[in-house]
Amino acid sequence: MRRRTAKAPTPMTDEDARWTSVFTDRLKSTDPLLFFTAEIRVTWHRADATAPANRHTAPRLARRAIEKEAERCAVLRPEAAEQDITIAVRAQLPLVADGVVVTDVHVRISVEDTTRKAALHSERVQQEYRRQEERILHDHELDELARRQVRAREAFLREEILSNPAAARLYGLLEGASKQWSRLGGPPTGTDLDDLVREVQQWQPGQQWVTVAQLLHNFVAGLTEEGRRELLTLLVDAVRAFGDEYTADRLALLSGEVR
Repeated sequence: MRRRTAKAPTPMTDEDARWTSVFTDRLKSTDPLLFFTAEIRVTWHRADATAPANRHTAPRLARRAIEKEAERCAVLRPEAAEQDITIAVRAQLPLVADGVVVTDVHVRISVEDTTRKAALHSERVQQEYRRQEERILHDHELDELARRQVRAREAFLREEILSNPAAARLYGLLEGASKQWSRLGGPPTGTDLDDLVREVQQWQPGQQWVTVAQLLHNFVAGLTEEGRRELLTLLVDAVRAFGDEYTADRLALLSGEVR
């Protein structure tokens, strides 16, 4: 019986040789202050058996590709980060540079407890900040709504209710029957509309005393300080001549404060 002789394995040449580099690293996440912990395994060989190759080149190539992808991942999702990084990096294989060819990369991602707690705290702070921002925006919207309501109420009172005594009286008769009175912007219950109309009309542009006051204001504005002082002195004398000593005395006290 003939014995079968096992075939000797073909010796591996330098060109066929493969190396594996294993190292750990800290990778930046979407938050540059929070890091992943990564265990990285890189398989590589020389591009040319005759060309020199640095053993640090392959880990450096893998690390650059991994870091770029890690910066897009959140530390609160380490499993998802590991999957995304692995898929993205392997899609770029082989990585070739400086006489080295990286053929495979394995990445294991983990997150330290302190980092996870910091990420949760940061998330809560950001959520509270957004809620506060939304509350402020809501308050501003309410303030703007209140301002519009005040302007609408003022216009309604001026143009509708207080435009003339007849309109005021009509609204007064409707006040008790209308459930929408407060929404329409009417005056408070119990307001004497006749007195209110008379008071408002006294201040309307075109009234004689308003026109006189405007003319006097413009006239006084054009006087020098000495001229204003002299005019006030004449006014004091005129008021006193009409028998109003109290008002004349008050005006006299202001004579030194005219500007």
